[in-house]
Amino acid sequence: MIAEIQNMTIMKINDTYTKNELESFGLVERQVKDINAKVYLNGSKVFFFEPLADQQSYRLYSIINKRSFFL
Repeated sequence: MIAEIQNMTIMKINDTYTKNELESFGLVERQVKDINAKVYLNGSKVFFFEPLADQQSYRLYSIINKRSFFL
């Protein structure tokens, strides 16, 4: 799956990104409980990232619609 976000950046599932890259894409981190993931919002999409061993990079593993996330 490939996601195109508001500033025309394309993100791919299983690619890795740094926190600085995520912020430059306009993603905003959302604090969540009960899941071991970093969650970022952008427009109507919710992006789920797995923190990697170096704690500086994150692997994108899922993108869902914001309405589904808040159900």
